Amino acid sequence: MLIFERMITDFHTHCYPDALAPKAMRGVDDVTEGDADGTYAGLIRAMREAGVGRAVLLPVCARPGHERSVNAFAENLGSDVIVPFCSVHPHSDDAARLIREYADKGAKGVKFHPNLQNFDVRDPLLSPVWRAVRDAGIVAVFHCGKPGRRPTPLDAYPSDYLPLLGIIPPERVVLAHTGGYGITDEEIDVLASAGAYTDLSLAGQFTKERLRRALSRLRPDRILFGSDSPWRDIGKTADLVRSAVPDENMLDLIMNGNAERLLGVSRAPER
Repeated sequence: MLIFERMITDFHTHCYPDALAPKAMRGVDDVTEGDADGTYAGLIRAMREAGVGRAVLLPVCARPGHERSVNAFAENLGSDVIVPFCSVHPHSDDAARLIREYADKGAKGVKFHPNLQNFDVRDPLLSPVWRAVRDAGIVAVFHCGKPGRRPTPLDAYPSDYLPLLGIIPPERVVLAHTGGYGITDEEIDVLASAGAYTDLSLAGQFTKERLRRALSRLRPDRILFGSDSPWRDIGKTADLVRSAVPDENMLDLIMNGNAERLLGVSRAPER
C-alpha cells in the first residue's frame, strides 16, 4: 500500500455500534471488499493503516422518525479526526425542522440514500426538504447508483438529480460514488456539467484507464477522495486514485484540499 506524504481526508465512511456492526456488514456483503469490521475502532484502525488523518462519517436513517438514535451515535464520535454528518429521513413528518435543528447544533452536512430510505429523488413533494437543506447552508451527500450489483427502481444517477440541483446549490451537494455504481459515460458527462461534487468511493468499479478518463472530464475542484469504508478498502482506493492522477496539484485537491474547503476546516488533526 502506498502511504501519502500529505494530509488525506476520506469523505465517505461508515461505522456502527459494536452490537449492530456484524448485521450491517452482512446487509451488503455482495459488494464488500473492505478493510474494517464496521465498528468505530475498525474505522480508526483502517484510517491509520492508510495514512488518513480525517474522515467524514455518514450515518443513514433508514426509517422515518429514527433520527435521534442514529444521529446520537455519530455525534458522539465527533472529533478532529471524525467529522460526523447527520441523517434525516425525507419522509419523516418533521424532516425540514430536523435538518434545521441538526444544522443549528453544528452538523456540517446531511446524508440521504434513496434506496435505503425508499424515496425518489425526483419526487416534487420532497422539495420542502431540499429547501430546508439549502436554507441551512449545510452540505448534502446523496447516494448515487445501485446499492449493490443488482439494480432497483430507486437507483438515481446524476441526471436524476438535476431538478434537485435547481433547489440546493450544486456547490453544496456531493453526488457520491463517482456518480454511482454502474455509471455510464453519458452520466459521467452529466456529472461533469452539473457543478456538484463527487467522491471517489466505489472508484474500484473502473479500470485505471477508465478512471483516468473520467477524472479528466470532471472539474478538479469538485472531486473528493472517499472510500466507502468498511465496504471498500481505504488504502486500495487511495492507491488507485494516485495511480490515475499523475498531477500532484490535482492530487492534493482530491485527497484533502477540496474537502477542507467544503467542510470549512484547515488545521490538520493531531495523530
